[in-house]
This record gives sequence, structure tokens and C-alpha cells, in this order.
Amino acid sequence: MTVAHLITSLEGGGTENFLFQILQGSPKQYQHRVFYLGRDGVMGERIRQIGVPVEKTDPLKFYFWLRRQRPDVLHTCLHWAHQVGCVIGHLAKVPFILSSHRSIDTWQKPWHRMMDRWTLPFCQAVAVNSEAARQVIEEKLRSARTRPRLYKIANGLDFDAFKTQDRRQARAHFRLPSDAIVGGTLMRLHAEKGAEKIPTFAKALLDQYSRLYLMIGGSGPMEATLKKQTANWGNRIRWVGWQEDTLQFLSSLDFFWLLSREESFSQALLEASGVGLPWLASDVGGVRELRDSGACGLIHPSQDLPAAISNAGELLGRLE
Repeated sequence: MTVAHLITSLEGGGTENFLFQILQGSPKQYQHRVFYLGRDGVMGERIRQIGVPVEKTDPLKFYFWLRRQRPDVLHTCLHWAHQVGCVIGHLAKVPFILSSHRSIDTWQKPWHRMMDRWTLPFCQAVAVNSEAARQVIEEKLRSARTRPRLYKIANGLDFDAFKTQDRRQARAHFRLPSDAIVGGTLMRLHAEKGAEKIPTFAKALLDQYSRLYLMIGGSGPMEATLKKQTANWGNRIRWVGWQEDTLQFLSSLDFFWLLSREESFSQALLEASGVGLPWLASDVGGVRELRDSGACGLIHPSQDLPAAISNAGELLGRLE
């Protein structure tokens, strides 16, 4: 069986990492090829390293490729790839179109939602990873004459393999003081993830807790601006970039934090829970589902930065 994957970009992010994990764990009888519309990036390199072809495309070029190669399945990821893939795949008569929707789309304008409402019926199936994401899709399909089947497939983690590393060694790798209290996050440095809140969040906490260090793993369009805004904190705020070794990063922390205004079901938060870290996060998407399943987390209302700072203070009070 041949599967073509169309994604908007291959920069670091949860959906991009999700695609990589699918390809890495795929049975050998499936043949995969990945196409992207926008930017290549760290995930493109990782996918190439496991032997899967990766290629930049555009709608016309992709249509002719589908017509010529006739894959059995077209799988789309991220908003613009959904729009292009569903329409082009339908016109090219791909037998089965699957869209993976892993966001709650709070950023969308009315015309974005209208496009989804028009293109979703071209799919045979839609996969979501939280009840919140399912509700978003159900609303968009409410008046549709034809409906794809919806499948909820929760984010997963191999807890037998996902074990903390030696804390002392992990901290030595990031040159953290042995007596530091360290809070960290893994995020795409983008407005959807609430990245613009980091300077205010950091100032409120670093002023008050002298042993506190904050680490930010990830990259994105706001990186340069955020580094300038937090430069006065020196090495107490660490911008460590994309992390290939997630376990090493998490093993260096005392707690995890997430300021997102949009999450369907955060893989980073799941992984932090997997190594036993307490966390604080915005009450968006599937965050409450994770907390209610037994994770040790404090939830604050989305966009309520003072509440996030207060929850961080509660955690720090227990850690000091």
C-alpha cells in the first residue's frame, strides 16, 4: 500500500512530530512519501534520515503527481495542507483521503471555517486526538450533506521506554546549578502557543524566586524578539532550541509549564506527565482530559496570565 502525506510545513511542532512518529513506526509493507507546501525544517531532516522521501510541492504539481502515481491513501496534516489535499485528492480520484486534525483552531477567521466546512466532506475519514477537537469538527460538519467518519485516536506514549535520565547528568548538560529550581517548556515559538507571554511570565517569577531558572526548548518566528525581550535575565532564562533528546530535557526539570492559547492534546504535556513532572497549563483543548486522567497539573483559564503566574507560584512554594 502506498501512502502520500501532505503537510503544510516540516518545522518543529507537535503535528510535524506526530507525522514523524507515524512514519518511524510504520510496518514495512507500507510505502510512504512526504510532500510539504511551505517550509522544510528539522522534521524534514528527521524523516529523510529514516529513509522516507521528502519533497516540496505546490497544488498543480501535487495534482499531477497523484494522477501519475495513484497512491492508495492521501493523509493531510495542518490547515493549508487539508485545504489543498482534500480538494486536489478528490479531483485526482485518490481512493481514500484521511485528514488528521490535531488542533482546536481558535485562530481561525470565519472564512477559514467556511473552507473547512467545504473541504472536509471530500475526506473519507478524519482523525482527532481529543474530545475538544472532535467537537470542533462536528460543528463544522453540522450542515454537511456528506460526512467523513470521525475517529478519536489519543496521543500515546511508551511508558516502559520513556524513563527519566540521570538528573545530575541532565543538568550538567544544560550547565544548570545543582541547587537550582528549574521550570521548562517545549513549544513552537508562535502566538498560538502563547509565546508572547513568556517575558512577563519570566519577570514575575524570576524577580521573586532567586533559585529559579526557566528553560525554553523549541524554535519559531518569535524567537529573536523573545530573546531580546528577556536578555536582561542572562543565563537564568535559557533558550535551548529544538530538543532531539526530549528525555534529557525533561529530566533536568522540576516542573513543566505551558501557556498555549490553542492545544488539541499536548504531546509535550503528556511526556512531562510520563516522567512524573508536575505542570501548569492553559485550560484549552484536551489539557483537562489529561489532568482528569490522573496527571499532576494545575490549570488556569486561557489567556489569564496572572492565574498562570499564581499557579506557578503555588508549585514553586512546594518545591522550595
